[in-house]
Amino acid sequence: MIFLPKMAPAAAILAVAMLAGCAGSDISFPSLAPRAVEKLPIEDPVSDSAGPVAVPADAATAAAIRAQLAAAETARGRFDGELADARRAVAAAAGQPAESEAWIAAQQAISRLDQERGPVTSALASLDEMVVATGGAPSPELADAWSRVSAIDEAQRRAFGEVAGKLPNP
Repeated sequence: MIFLPKMAPAAAILAVAMLAGCAGSDISFPSLAPRAVEKLPIEDPVSDSAGPVAVPADAATAAAIRAQLAAAETARGRFDGELADARRAVAAAAGQPAESEAWIAAQQAISRLDQERGPVTSALASLDEMVVATGGAPSPELADAWSRVSAIDEAQRRAFGEVAGKLPNP
């Protein structure tokens, strides 16, 4: 019984705390029940459009396409000439120590070869800009030119990687 007087203040505090939970509030809160819109079935949106439609290129655009294609074709010829020179230079440098005359000549030939890739890359970038300007629906002429220049670029990229990979770096 000696413990009851010490527990009385704690019991009183506990009773007051419990009564606070029963107190009412004048504020109304929204219901957490599902709303009517949340009960509707979910459907995928239906698109009425079939996507962008390709239109033929106008005269100015067609001329620009032909100019980029011609530039890429001309650059391919120069690249092929430099490719033969680079292959000969790399073959001559095979087995030579790094920084020998043959190795330096091969490095220079590879640099010239890399430089000759520039016009094709530039033509492809210009054609890319034209494709973007059409909204993703390039004209048949533009699509054909882009695929041809892209093929030239990829072939040059592979050839350059092959030749450059044969020359050891110090």
